[in-house]
Amino acid sequence: MKRKEAPQFLNQPWVPEYLKNMVREFMTWFVGKIGAAKPFMPVIEEGLSHTKSRTILNIEHTNGAGIETVLPYLDSDIVIKPAVLDTPQEAQKGLYLSVNGFHQLGKEEASRLLTKAATSGNPIAVVEGNNDSLWQVVGMTIFVPLTIILTAPLVKPIRLGRILITYLIPILPIMTMLDGCMALFKLYAPADLDELVRSIQVPNYQWKSGKIDNGRGGKIIFLLGFQS
Repeated sequence: MKRKEAPQFLNQPWVPEYLKNMVREFMTWFVGKIGAAKPFMPVIEEGLSHTKSRTILNIEHTNGAGIETVLPYLDSDIVIKPAVLDTPQEAQKGLYLSVNGFHQLGKEEASRLLTKAATSGNPIAVVEGNNDSLWQVVGMTIFVPLTIILTAPLVKPIRLGRILITYLIPILPIMTMLDGCMALFKLYAPADLDELVRSIQVPNYQWKSGKIDNGRGGKIIFLLGFQS
C-alpha cells in the first residue's frame, strides 16, 4: 500500500487536548499490556551495537505510544535523552530512536531528520508497531474499538471522563479507530523508507529496512542506519 498523507484527529488544533490525551493514554496502556513494543528490541539492540554510548537519543513525537512503551525492555544502564537535531550538537552521542511516530512526518521533514542523523555519525533506529497490511486495517476498525469498550475502566490512570466518552457518548472508540486507520495510510513501508534514504550520501553510512514478525501474526516496520 503506497503511503498517503491523511489528516488525523490528534493533529488537529480544534480537537480538545483532553480528548487527545485520552487516546494517547489508551494506546500507551494497550501497547504495554500486550507487549507490542517487545519486537522492537532486536532493532534497538542492533542500533546500540553501532555506538559506544549506552544512550538513546529519543526523537519525540506528540502522538502515539512512544518511548515509554520500550522502557520495560531496556537494560538498566541505558540513559534516555531527548534528541536535538535542529541545531549542531557534536556532543550528542548515542542511538537516535523514533518509536511509533515516524509516520507523522512528511517526506521532506522525514528526509531532513534522517540526513541530520546520518551526518552526525550516530546510528538511528525507526520502529513502527503497525504495518501496511489489509489485516491491520481490519484489526484497527474492529478490534481496537471493541477493546476500548471492554477495557475503558481498566486503563490507568482511571478517569471518569474516559468512562463517559466511551459508554455515554462513544467518542473515544470512534476517534481512536478513525485516527488509527489514518495513521496506517501514513506509514512508510520498507520501500518508502528505502526511497527516503537513497539520496542521503554520507560516507560509510549504511541503511537497512524491512519487516519483522511481532509474535502475534503481524509485522513491525523498521529502518536502521549506522556507520560501517
